[in-house]
Amino acid sequence: MLSVVGPLRSLVLPALVLAACAGKLSEHPAESVTKFLPATLEATRPKEGDPRTATVRIYTDAGVRALPRWKDDITDQLDYANQLLQPMIGVKLVVESFREWSRTGDPHDALREVVEADKADDVTWVVGYVTPPDTASTVMAELGDAQPLGHHVMVRGWAEKPETDALAGKLPDLQDAARSEVLAAHRRHKQTVVLLHMLATTLGAIAEADPAWIQHVSYSPRQSTFSDRTRDLLQLAAGSRLSGDADPALAKKLVNAIEKSEWGGWVPAAHDQLLATLHNVLDAARSGKTFADVPPAAYEQWKRISELARRGQTSDALAELDNLLMAYPGNATMHELKCEILLGKPGVADKATRAACARVVDLAPGDPTVHLAVGEALIRAGDVAGARGELVHAEAKIGNLTAGAAEAWRRLIAIYTGLGALTWTDAAIAKAGLDGDPAAAAAAQTRARFGIPRGATFVAPDKEASLVAAIRGVLDLVYASKFGDAERALAAADKAWPNAPGLSAARCDLAFRQGQIAAARAACARALAADPGDSWALYLTGTLLLRDAGTTAAGIAKLKQAIAVDPELGQAWRTLGKAYARGHDKVALDQLDRAYLAKFGQPLPR
Repeated sequence: MLSVVGPLRSLVLPALVLAACAGKLSEHPAESVTKFLPATLEATRPKEGDPRTATVRIYTDAGVRALPRWKDDITDQLDYANQLLQPMIGVKLVVESFREWSRTGDPHDALREVVEADKADDVTWVVGYVTPPDTASTVMAELGDAQPLGHHVMVRGWAEKPETDALAGKLPDLQDAARSEVLAAHRRHKQTVVLLHMLATTLGAIAEADPAWIQHVSYSPRQSTFSDRTRDLLQLAAGSRLSGDADPALAKKLVNAIEKSEWGGWVPAAHDQLLATLHNVLDAARSGKTFADVPPAAYEQWKRISELARRGQTSDALAELDNLLMAYPGNATMHELKCEILLGKPGVADKATRAACARVVDLAPGDPTVHLAVGEALIRAGDVAGARGELVHAEAKIGNLTAGAAEAWRRLIAIYTGLGALTWTDAAIAKAGLDGDPAAAAAAQTRARFGIPRGATFVAPDKEASLVAAIRGVLDLVYASKFGDAERALAAADKAWPNAPGLSAARCDLAFRQGQIAAARAACARALAADPGDSWALYLTGTLLLRDAGTTAAGIAKLKQAIAVDPELGQAWRTLGKAYARGHDKVALDQLDRAYLAKFGQPLPR
């Protein structure tokens, strides 16, 4: 457990210890020392209950490790941060490990580099400590780095000589020992406040207007806490993150909390920028994307480009988008938008279009969005085989999503449903765990209505839609009394899909309407032998059985079976109602009437 070290602790040690360091306590009256100390971190309105643990992994580069007592200082700063975080938001930082970091180069790239080095999958935060700057600065953006909803923080090390020089003129009346103590207190305070500022940024804190608040854009030794409004956001966000909420869920909570009650203590530009970032995350999640990296400064322009594309102003959209990509050449979201615009025109067959879409895969290799978009375009172009290849890639990537997976699965399932590919639809529904989804019921109904049971070998998955269309076409001809055309259509379909139960059921219907009862019964029997759940064959068989008084019960049983496998088959309900009426079974008829009303919203015809 990390100990709590306040800024005054080293100044109130017993006189014996102070004497060993440099002088007696009586030689340094409290009022002559404390006036040079930074503010003490403190929480107003402490949070009740035991704190929750937030694990932190620390990375330090060579410049930080060259500092004296660097590990003790970082541990001390985390202790001091806990002195504020535990009572204020109920969170205690616990170091999981320290790791050496071999990074070199521009410190402004350090946040990106620590993200690349450690995905923070098993800790709450990864904190990278980077070589101190050459000058003393109070600008928070120069002292550290973090992003909203991030799991990584960067903190610059303490610049010993520049910071000491900057403070020297403010400490004229202190002897060397006291000066060292005060400098140590300033180091602890500044480094801790920068860490707190950056951690708060990842939790959705907005820049505050008062220089005495920690979330101000500049550091001040007078900073002691966060504003009450920011504290409320931090409590909300910390609880959400430690409960395992994904980024879209946390973003939604923050947006609701910020927008429900505006506050004048936030810097307006920072407020708007954070909301743009959060809405960007929510937009990405709704579309099943893993990338939500449109910079806040470019978000409005990106939305305008999207609107131009939606209105069909493709040339204008692409021209503006290309300008934006010059500023953000590695932005996956922008490249994905370009891919989708080009898929509309000049189209998926164009080399430039495919190159633009391939660029998205390079930049966001784990994201399924571009594969879904290209798959849809290939379907529109009639290339089902090519589309299937893209959609298989999408399936694999959706399975690895931690956020937006349900939305991505539903988009994929909708594509398969629109394609009429029942096997692919069922497989995607099973992988998504959406067995109760309406798409599952629709696929089951189509299988029952057209005699295509699961595991059927008489039709390939990519031809299931063609078989359904062929059966529909035959039945349309039958209902139009174009019996000759229906017979020819059946003969052609039989060659393509021999022994398909749906075609046998259509032949049963054709024979029945021509008065060929024996042939109808034989065709329906073949259909049910191949697929006992073929609802159309069950309905027709039941109707045929009702023709003879001796088989009424058997006919009723078949109609009830048809309704069970295909509840939307209204013809079976109505025919069953007539059978009950003919048999004067009032109880059964009334029960069917109530069920029909609940199902179809109107009384059962009598």
